[in-house]
Amino acid sequence: MSITSAAEATAATDPARGGKRSRWRRVEGAVRAKPTRSDVRAWAAWVLGVSILGSAWTVPGTIAGATLGWIAALWIATAIRSGRGFLAAYLGGVILHVLGFHWIFRTVMIHGGFGPITAGAVFGLFVASAALQFVGVAAIGRALPPIFDLLAIRSATSMVLAELLMPRLFPWHAGHTQMAFTPVAQLAGIGGAMAITFLMFWVAEAAVRAASGERRRVLLLPVGALALTIAYGLVMIARYDAPRGEPQEVVIVQGAVAEEGDWDLPTARRYAYQLYDLSREAARRGSLIVWPEGAIPAYLPAMIGTIGDPPQLPWSDSGAAYLVGGYAFTPDEDRYNAAFAVYPNGEVPVPYFKQVLIPFGEYMPFASIFPGLNALNDKGGVFAAGTSDKVFDYPMTRPDGTTYTLKASPLICYEDLLPSLARQSTRDGAQLLVNLTSDNWFGRSLAPWQHHLIASFRAIETRRYLVRSTTTGLSAVVDPLGRTVASLPLFTQGTAKWTVRLLSDGSPYTDWFGDWPWWGLLVGAVGLGAVHRFRVRLTTRPTAA
Repeated sequence: MSITSAAEATAATDPARGGKRSRWRRVEGAVRAKPTRSDVRAWAAWVLGVSILGSAWTVPGTIAGATLGWIAALWIATAIRSGRGFLAAYLGGVILHVLGFHWIFRTVMIHGGFGPITAGAVFGLFVASAALQFVGVAAIGRALPPIFDLLAIRSATSMVLAELLMPRLFPWHAGHTQMAFTPVAQLAGIGGAMAITFLMFWVAEAAVRAASGERRRVLLLPVGALALTIAYGLVMIARYDAPRGEPQEVVIVQGAVAEEGDWDLPTARRYAYQLYDLSREAARRGSLIVWPEGAIPAYLPAMIGTIGDPPQLPWSDSGAAYLVGGYAFTPDEDRYNAAFAVYPNGEVPVPYFKQVLIPFGEYMPFASIFPGLNALNDKGGVFAAGTSDKVFDYPMTRPDGTTYTLKASPLICYEDLLPSLARQSTRDGAQLLVNLTSDNWFGRSLAPWQHHLIASFRAIETRRYLVRSTTTGLSAVVDPLGRTVASLPLFTQGTAKWTVRLLSDGSPYTDWFGDWPWWGLLVGAVGLGAVHRFRVRLTTRPTAA
């Protein structure tokens, strides 16, 4: 007969009292215990996997970046399956954002007008908060019920839900790394970039489990899904390699400004004159000439109606149309970052007002509550945000004299990173997406290439050509497969001409799904988790003697 203390007897007979104490002792013992081999492997997998994912963002849009994305997925799937390593996941997230997005420090300093210390503090806050995404990945992976292991989708679900839920200043997805694998990238036309993330981590987890000695059958579904994805991609390539549609000549105009981004009024005016001279040489009947964001260095009335006399907007009697970036004000004195359409006959409809503004550059956060904050940022703008998209209906004339309508929709700067805006414009009838951007403050960093990579997914998602005109690059034309078919080098002056096709095709992502499948996955995960916990409580509930 064993002898037990009163406390032990109470704990054994009264879970409500003794349970908490015993659980605390287990936790206390775990903290004091030396790390096991499993702990070390989990730490290594988290730090290595997430860091490799960060290194993929140093070579955006390349085969190397796509390959690194898959390698990272294998390591991260290994880490998620361990159920350990929250601190390691956070450390990996810090390394990822320092590696891949170090340029944000320079952007805040130049575009935001802050000194190095303040810019460093802002960048540090960005890294510290953005790295929490991978703590979220680890937490979701640990919380998911066992049913997610049946199909080997624990890692895929964890990554996608973290991408869906975690707020991020720069909205990247692991799936964006796969642009160079063109057939795989076409999956974005069904489920967006998160569909590619899900596929990558589904295949990766199945491969890790098979390599650890589990039944090889676990690979059947994800490998089959990968094969179907490649087959679908090949079909899309055959369809959109030379798409049918009204041909439209587009002329991208890029001036040259100082690399450091000194953008005073005289510099802005010289830049506008450069754009005008380049446009006049390239203009011809039926062409659409595109200028970057903020190319007109003046505030124009939103209801201007025509180019003005003398002209305040670019125009020529050659029959060319224009889409130019500028600034607008309304009768109630609100100011906007705007895109002006100039029709071939000189008419100017109401411009598009940028909807998504950049904090510190175009507005000061919380300045509406604390107006004194604007004094801390003398280089920042004070813009109002637009409330809707805009599809311009250009009345165009072909060289043979026949007419047609060009339906083009602008996205300004950061807006081409957001799938919802491009989807809405496409649903409203846009045949061509045009991004106007001012990227000169990025300098010769990774930022223009990363921006272009993510923006290129809008072409796949909507099955439209995307034209990007930027102040200093990367100005380019992206086809409906996400491939860059024409471009201008960074910090060069010139024009790029390309004949795009005006398309009205739909896509499953734009017309049907959007991001709803991922919200459905979230609801399903929460519901299944609740059911699992309820069943566990039922099976572990003590019975009366």
